[in-house]
Amino acid sequence: MDTQQKKLIIMYHDIHRLRNVEHFTIQRIADHLLLNFRTVKKFLEMTQEEFDKFSENRWSKERLLDPYKDFIVNYLQKYPYTPAAVMHDKLKESYPDFPKVDPKTIYNFVMLLRRDFNIPKVSASERQYSALADLPPGQQAQVDFGEKKLRTSAGQWVKVYFFIMLLCFSRQKFLLFRDKPFTSEEAVIAHEKAFEFFRGIPSEIVYDQASVFLYSENRGDYRMTEAFERYQASRPFKVIFCRASDPESKGKVENTIKYTKGNFLFQRTFISIEILNQQASAWLLRTGNGMVHNTTRKIPQEQWVVEQPYLQKWIPLYPTIKDNGYKVIKTNSIKYHGNIYSLPFGTYRNEETRAYVTENDNQLVIKDAGGNVLATHLIPEGVGNNVINTNHRRDTSLRLDALREKTREFFRGSSSIELFIEKINILYPRYVRDQLSTVLLWAEKSGRERSEAALEFCVHNSLFSANDFKSILENKKVDKVKKTIRPAIKPLGDAKTQLIAHMEPARSDIKEYELIFNQTLQSNEPVHTAY
Repeated sequence: MDTQQKKLIIMYHDIHRLRNVEHFTIQRIADHLLLNFRTVKKFLEMTQEEFDKFSENRWSKERLLDPYKDFIVNYLQKYPYTPAAVMHDKLKESYPDFPKVDPKTIYNFVMLLRRDFNIPKVSASERQYSALADLPPGQQAQVDFGEKKLRTSAGQWVKVYFFIMLLCFSRQKFLLFRDKPFTSEEAVIAHEKAFEFFRGIPSEIVYDQASVFLYSENRGDYRMTEAFERYQASRPFKVIFCRASDPESKGKVENTIKYTKGNFLFQRTFISIEILNQQASAWLLRTGNGMVHNTTRKIPQEQWVVEQPYLQKWIPLYPTIKDNGYKVIKTNSIKYHGNIYSLPFGTYRNEETRAYVTENDNQLVIKDAGGNVLATHLIPEGVGNNVINTNHRRDTSLRLDALREKTREFFRGSSSIELFIEKINILYPRYVRDQLSTVLLWAEKSGRERSEAALEFCVHNSLFSANDFKSILENKKVDKVKKTIRPAIKPLGDAKTQLIAHMEPARSDIKEYELIFNQTLQSNEPVHTAY
């Protein structure tokens, strides 16, 4: 018999002793033992035989939520005032494969663990909804603002502000966060995003007397701010303002504010406003709009499907902002949300090269301007990561033979390119693809005329390396060299000359290139690098 089973037996006998000997009421027993009223009543109705059977089944039966027991207990011990509804969302957020269970099952399991591990619920924060008359679909929405302080991973506090619009029939919610208070202009933009989310506009919207919308109220003579008045005149919804100190007239959205604070924002770590809005969208999908509503007992997302045809048509007031994409840097990569992601070799063409990204199932999909997928990467946790696909460090689009042939074609099959390729095969047998890919990339970028001049210069001075070829192209003096360089003379057939012709060059730095260029410009004699 383990410790938890012993505690259950002691609790059963304590309940009966307090009832039969001390004559406590059921509620007093529940308060005294920190138990639920129904639990006390259930144990009082059990005979000793029934309890023994119950106890035996309790420890022998495997529960669906047992694999998550440690997570729940650790979280409750850290945050003992966590509601069961919040725990349900935390489980779904932490375990993507969490099974679909009824919220009551979660509640019962959480209460069971609270009792077994002696973790009383310090305070209640479960959402409550006012029982108001049902409204027809498409008729009314309610709007309100909220704010809350969140802690960053560094322990600092950050205040966030949020806008909520709620469709009264379906209880479908829209949520938008900012790191600054909403102005009239920002509230107008939030309305547009909400209508886009709902795919329509309700007939009327209820507001409180916030300064974002009103600057004067004189016994019902409301004067709206200039920005909001212009906006309301362009949209087909009727504005209804609550009386001062009358939150019951928009109780649905008032309670949604409490629900958002008590569920989604509960112990949430702040990273950035962009990430917070992404997390809010995911929360709305799985919980805020995806769970059975406590009052209607229906799922808002499913009810919105019914309500959406009754909403008025929404046409955007503002032009869609063009996606300018992300700049591709010279290392064939992009920076996105604090991380660097690699792209295939040759993606970078110039300073105007752009890539376009979308996130899908924790993967970053990167496309070019034509919509072609360039790369797909898993999104890592945190920032400062270099996410690299090793295949992106080389051009794998062509077979090696085809790459050689393409390089020959660019240089019109000249004897210089034949010699250059032959030397590359000898000097860099393991890196032929990388060498030729670099040569072809820079040749296509620089044009045939300059590339042929650079190639002749390399061959003439026995510089058989893609990096040499690239460095020469980057040096603007290559055009002057082209005008003064003399054609290379074929070596004679004797052994000594052949030996000199096939000498392998040492690596040269940029100063040596400058020296070669200057000598070439000053003399008509062939120039050779000293070894």
